Order: sequence, then C-alpha cells, then structure tokens
Amino acid sequence: MKIVLNPSVEDELFQKVKRTAPDAEVVMASGEEAVAACENAEILFGNYSVEIIRSAPHLRWIQTTSAGMDAHRIPAELKESDIIVCNASGVHAIQVAEHAFALMMTLMRGVHSSFRNQLKHEWKRTTLTDVYGATITIVGFGGIGRKFAEQAAAFQARILALDVQGGNKPDYVESLWGMDRFDEAVKQADVVFIACPHTDETDKLIDAHCLDIMKPTAYVVNTARGRIVDEAAMIEGLKANKIAGAGLDVVEEEPLSPDSELWDLENCVITPHAAGGSPKRHHRTVGFFCENLKRYLAGEPLQNEIDKNVGFPDADRRAEDIRKVDTEV
Repeated sequence: MKIVLNPSVEDELFQKVKRTAPDAEVVMASGEEAVAACENAEILFGNYSVEIIRSAPHLRWIQTTSAGMDAHRIPAELKESDIIVCNASGVHAIQVAEHAFALMMTLMRGVHSSFRNQLKHEWKRTTLTDVYGATITIVGFGGIGRKFAEQAAAFQARILALDVQGGNKPDYVESLWGMDRFDEAVKQADVVFIACPHTDETDKLIDAHCLDIMKPTAYVVNTARGRIVDEAAMIEGLKANKIAGAGLDVVEEEPLSPDSELWDLENCVITPHAAGGSPKRHHRTVGFFCENLKRYLAGEPLQNEIDKNVGFPDADRRAEDIRKVDTEV
C-alpha cells in the first residue's frame, strides 16, 4: 500500500501517519511530483487534481483537508470513479466557530464602530446588543454549526437550528428544523449564522426576500461559502439598513474586488476567508486522517465519506467526535 501526502507536512505529522500504517509506503509530494507519486498510490491525503485522478489507476481513497466540497466543482472523472472521497467537515469546527463568534461579537458589541471611531480619534458610543437571550438561527447543523451552538449556549442564547439532514438535537438547542422552515427561523433571528454547504439549493439562500423578512436589528454571519449570500442584495440591504449588519469571512468572488462597496459599508465586517486558520490546523487534519486510516485498514466505514453528487456526507457518516484529533502527536 502506498500513501501520498500532498502537500508535505511537518516531520512529526509524517511520522504519525507512518506509525498509523507501519506496513505502508508513505511519501510526501506536491505539484508535478504529486502526479507521478500517485501513479501507484492507493491513498491520497490533501490536494487532488484531474491529472492525479487520470494518472492513478490504483487510487481507492482521497482524504481532503477541506471542510466544504462544492459538488459542481468535483470533476466528472472523480464523480464517475469508484474512489472514496472524505472531506474534513467538523475538523475545522473549533477555529471556524470561534471566528464566527468573533464576527458576531464584533457586530453586536459595536467593536467595529469603536475601531472606526478610534482611527478618527473620536470618543463616541454606539448601539450595543447582548448575546444573552438573543435568538440565533444556525443554518447547517454539522460540526461547525454544532460547535457554534455550544458557544452560544454558554452565553445563554436561544438557539434555532436548520439542517437538510436533521439529526439528533442537543438539549441546549431549542429546535432543530428542516430547511422548509427557513423563513420561520430567519424571521425570529437576532443573528443568522450560515454554516451549510454551497449547493444548488443553498445558492443565494440569503437573498432580498430573506433580508426583507429579517428583523432590522438582526445580523448575518457567513463563514461557509460566499455564494450562499446574494452579494448584490446584501449590499443593498446593508445600505438601506434592512438588517443591522453582516460579518463576512467569504464572498462570491475571492479575493474581494477593491471596487466592491462592501469594503466601505460601516455595518459590514470583512475577513479574508481566514476562519479556518489555526496553528493546530495541520495537526487536526492529519489527526483526523489517521483516525480514518485506522478505519480503512480495519475495513470499517470511513467518517465524512461524501456523496460526490452533493459534496457532503450523509448524516450517519459525519465525524463522530473531532476532539480525538487534538490528542498529542
């Protein structure tokens, strides 16, 4: 068995993979070297390409490091193959949920306004809102949505969750509904947090209609995919104060154009698709890969195996407990 890590990882993580599969040949490669390295590989961790898939007749499993895999971007060569693909859904939940919470708190506690005033040397107060008792609607209740809900519950917020697959409802969540109750949940929200995949069904989910039915005091936070928000509608909605503000880590086209009106809107906070960043990112992705590798070697079902036609796993394949990957290397 040959395992290719693309791109290379720190030596301690490389050794972790080797300890997990001591009888396997484990190599690190990137770029054109990865294409050649995968010619006789059975497992690929990290980045794949059409060239790799075409040159790797023995490839059986790809473990990506991305939490989201947009189905329309998965090449036909991979969709039509027998290759198992697992994503990293839930593995980045800790840092993404923390980042989303930071965006929410920045907006609700007026930090963005105070920072603008600081640059102008103005001592001026602004409108402040409590998380305590606020209604937070979470759209997409996978690993990131659940982690965000845990954090919001600690602040004693009221939590409504929406998910296309349903699932078990934690006690700290008031309701877990299907997406057919989207309008109902959004109307009640003081914060709408987007944590769902980008699919045909969620494309421009946050549109003019959505902004029209939201409270004028509510906020939108998006750390998922930019195309889930109709950007033109969001710009107009923020300019017209249809909602109180938005925290956007992702936008329709990245990087955001220097000419975009979003940059200058005082009720918008922008970060550069950075929510997944963490000094423990590689540690967690390799740790999750090794947990899945143990399952692969034992002939057990893999966690986060996606349906390649939709880009995300069935509910019963979602990662069970991503805290395992924070153990020592």
